[in-house]
Amino acid sequence: MSSYTPLLMTPADIAHLIRRPEGTVKRWAHEGRITSHGGQYDFLELQGVASGAVKRPPKKATLTTAA
Repeated sequence: MSSYTPLLMTPADIAHLIRRPEGTVKRWAHEGRITSHGGQYDFLELQGVASGAVKRPPKKATLTTAA
C-alpha cells in the first residue's frame, strides 16, 4: 500500500506554474515523462522543472513483458 498522494492539476494550471506552454505539459504526458490521471497531471512530478533544477522531466522506464 502506497502513501503517495498525487497533487492533481489541470494542464493550464501546471503550465502557468512552470512557465511553459500547456502543449508542452500535454506532450510530456504523451511521451511518458509525467503521469496522466484522467486529464489531470501530478504537479509533484514537475517540482524540478518548477524550481529550475531540470529543463524537463526524465522519461520513465517502461517495463516489457515476454510474449
